[in-house]
Amino acid sequence: MTTDSLVLRLPSSTQSVSAFHSLLRTTQAAAREAAQGSPEGAAAFASAPAPQLVFEVADASNEGLLIEFRFAEPSAGHATHPVSATAFEAFLDGLSAYIKSSPMRTLWGNVPTRGERPGQEGGPLDERMEQVMSELERLGNVELSLGERRIRLTRGGVEITP
Repeated sequence: MTTDSLVLRLPSSTQSVSAFHSLLRTTQAAAREAAQGSPEGAAAFASAPAPQLVFEVADASNEGLLIEFRFAEPSAGHATHPVSATAFEAFLDGLSAYIKSSPMRTLWGNVPTRGERPGQEGGPLDERMEQVMSELERLGNVELSLGERRIRLTRGGVEITP
């Protein structure tokens, strides 16, 4: 797998339109925000035309749906934009940090977000990562990966490697 594509693995090739639409919108916003945290990303999104987030269905079978996201040049060919690797690395860093600093939902039920808890002010991406987590949890057993990095969400918990 390449390090310039964020891969999403879903448990079923049949998905709710509203849940999938919401996941796409939330992921796009979170990836853009994460990318803009670096000088290269900020410059890429400040210039016109800005990179577009595109996806490709890499596999659809009884085992699930595999989707690859990348930032692309806004042209007919959708060539991969150089900001992709940096953007998705920052996205996974932000999501990993959010998960590691959050209480386990399955153990404690619904808990206030970090900004609502005294002494637990989060980072700039935390609110967006809370939204991403909510969308991913709605879809069941899912996995996000970038190269060798993986975040796997299951009904039993979360696995982050490396």
